[in-house]
Amino acid sequence: MATRRADGERTRAKVLEVALPLFAAHGYAGTSIRMISSAAGVNVATLAYHFEDKEGLYRTVVQRLHEDLSSAFPSTPPPGDPSKLLRWYLESAWQFCVDHREHNRVLLRHVLDRGALPDVVVDNWSESLMQRAVLVLRMLRPDVPEVRIRLLISTVQHLLVRFVLEDPAQFARIVGTDAEVGTVVVDHLEELVRGQLGL
Repeated sequence: MATRRADGERTRAKVLEVALPLFAAHGYAGTSIRMISSAAGVNVATLAYHFEDKEGLYRTVVQRLHEDLSSAFPSTPPPGDPSKLLRWYLESAWQFCVDHREHNRVLLRHVLDRGALPDVVVDNWSESLMQRAVLVLRMLRPDVPEVRIRLLISTVQHLLVRFVLEDPAQFARIVGTDAEVGTVVVDHLEELVRGQLGL
């Protein structure tokens, strides 16, 4: 029984591993169950057993990003100098985006294909993450209207995703830097946030 369960978990993990880059490369509509089952080396019935259908598999792929993101950032800002905290959040967000490049590609494709983020993203974690980021910026400027703070956070989020999807060598050439791209991006975003907050 334990062996069967372990085999099932390995199969599930393998399907998720191959589904992510396929969804990222071809989008939801362009990725078929047959493509995924073939890449995972399982039959369609096995895939359906673990995920029910393509929509269930897609939701699971997106949900894993939520779980990773939720554990990457504390629910309340850690104590310390708010200025250093801003830098820490930006560096952490950049590294998270780098580590989850394919997930970012899936979400961006979803927005381009459907005009909105997946419901599971908005319903389960978009607002909670926004509230965490608002807390940090409120520590720096409590008097700025929340709508401005939320727009600033959305701007930073979109820029992070956009920059991380660039080829690093090409991006460095376009920007004209020999420095590590992540450092340049984080410096720029920190300057942007400080400028928008009047710090």
